Amino acid sequence: MLKNFWYAVELSHEVGSEPKLLKLLGKEYVLYRHQGQVIALDNQCAHRGASLAMGWTENDCLRCPYHGWRYEADGRCSHIPADSPETPIPKRARVQSYPIQERYGLVWMFVGDLDLPADRRPPIPEFPQFESPERPPAFSRYTFNAHFTRTMENGIDAAHALFVHKGAIGTSKAPQDTEIEEYDVEMGEYEMSASLEIKVNRLNGIMRFVMQQDDPDARKGYRFALPNITYSSVQFGRFKLESILAHIPVDDNTTIVKSVNIRNFLNHTPILNIWLDRNTAQVGNNILKEDDVVVKTQSPRYAPFNEMGRELLVASDATLIAYRKLLKKYADQPIESEKPSEKPQVMV
Repeated sequence: MLKNFWYAVELSHEVGSEPKLLKLLGKEYVLYRHQGQVIALDNQCAHRGASLAMGWTENDCLRCPYHGWRYEADGRCSHIPADSPETPIPKRARVQSYPIQERYGLVWMFVGDLDLPADRRPPIPEFPQFESPERPPAFSRYTFNAHFTRTMENGIDAAHALFVHKGAIGTSKAPQDTEIEEYDVEMGEYEMSASLEIKVNRLNGIMRFVMQQDDPDARKGYRFALPNITYSSVQFGRFKLESILAHIPVDDNTTIVKSVNIRNFLNHTPILNIWLDRNTAQVGNNILKEDDVVVKTQSPRYAPFNEMGRELLVASDATLIAYRKLLKKYADQPIESEKPSEKPQVMV
């Protein structure tokens, strides 16, 4: 697992004043809001290991449900009810807190080397169009029975849609529609992107309704950003639908995908907005459900980025080849936080 990155771990609107359990990379954390800010702490109480997510907030602090120990936003215990006020609170009476940022409707958490200076942490990817969208975004959620490296890889796979998504998206009987024309992949330090032409005449759903006819300039955009983000865009002329998908790695066999969806059309009719939001979420979940049927059968469970010859990738898999190169690059470069003058590296 790539540790020294900002992971998108939750939708912002799903974190309130009450504690919420977060399972990430096989470990448990608790999230809650303190004076409007999201707080992230280790979930197990320092006293007897009870789940703090089962507790409650009190004056912007968190109470353990077992013996009532009170934790401040920085993880420090400030009250032990069973001890007298004169009894010193042990210095070890604390739980680890974690850096948090909120951007694009998502909560981002840094779970790597906490001694790593903030300016040496890889940045949160840029999605400026999601900063102030024309109207509030729509959201969706789906749980995969698969490793998150596989679900992300699936999200940037350009060649599978015609075969996997006949139900959710639509298809064509024309043999030439299966061919993927040669395309370029742009590589950044922590991400990759590509844009491909879409054959509109085999689409169902919302965009087909909007366009009413084929658009010769229709395109699909793909993007992957370390460690757990994929992005997709569907553009028909001036109409565009965009989604950020956070692939939240619960454990080796479970990934929760939460998406933030925006569009630049039909944003000013309330009833139509509601219908389109529901349609977008429904189509998106149907697509992921169809993906899950196949992705959970892949072997090995993880994307074999350190065994490039284990699977046979071809020209149409250019996005996947770039994706695996990024994973391998940062898996092979452990970070050393004590020497900031050295070349930045990332630990797994």
